[in-house]
Amino acid sequence: MTPISRVAHAYDRTRYHPPEVSGRIATAITAPVERVFREPHFLEVGAGTGRIAVPIIARGYRYTALDINPAMLEVLRNKVAGVARKARLVEGDARELPFERESLHAVVVVHFWHLLDDWQVALRESLRVLKPGGFLFEGWDQSEGESEDWRIQQKWAEILARLGYRLERGRHQQRLAEVERALRQFGLDPKAKPVADWIEPRSPRSSLEIIRDRLYSFTQAVPEEVFRPSVAELEQWVMDTYPDPDLEYPTHWKFVVRAARMP
Repeated sequence: MTPISRVAHAYDRTRYHPPEVSGRIATAITAPVERVFREPHFLEVGAGTGRIAVPIIARGYRYTALDINPAMLEVLRNKVAGVARKARLVEGDARELPFERESLHAVVVVHFWHLLDDWQVALRESLRVLKPGGFLFEGWDQSEGESEDWRIQQKWAEILARLGYRLERGRHQQRLAEVERALRQFGLDPKAKPVADWIEPRSPRSSLEIIRDRLYSFTQAVPEEVFRPSVAELEQWVMDTYPDPDLEYPTHWKFVVRAARMP
């Protein structure tokens, strides 16, 4: 299995939503659009393995899921087999969307902008394909308070620093702020609100494995010659620090949706 395929098949380990949370997110995205448009057509850019797409597709909406990674789309295809009558899965680039101008009622973008250096191109493309009055929905998970998972990440950052590598995190939140400024420059009025909250149990061993398997985006730029010894040291620290590394600790999350509507 290639590294990209491996990440695709493991992706849901770090991006899990309980069913009731998935339902609230789906409602937060679909209800405003359905109040304005009849039989709306949704496009999700960077759909991944479909944690946002699946519950909306299951409700029978017209939904196009676009991703540049065919392995991600294959996982999604298996999830929606049998319920995807109005769904279309497209392998494509967010910076060059294969859709006509003003052809879609809503564009959904979740945990995506920070993956692109030239995100401005993808943002303009997302706005280009929206009909007048159409919606751009951005979404993200946001942790609430301290957690053991965060503590383990912090320890890894300290280990990397001792090895001469500065771990860069927080790019996601920085990019969200940049996108908001850009949307306002386009004359739009994005408004964000939390739409769901939940508690995820996660063990120290699971937190360690997520880092070891490079499932967080901030792990992927760390050079292998630094990555390997840092993870080995982190593993030893986890085993020394937690009497039972499989004991689960609560992590508090909320999901935020930011909506902007075209004039």
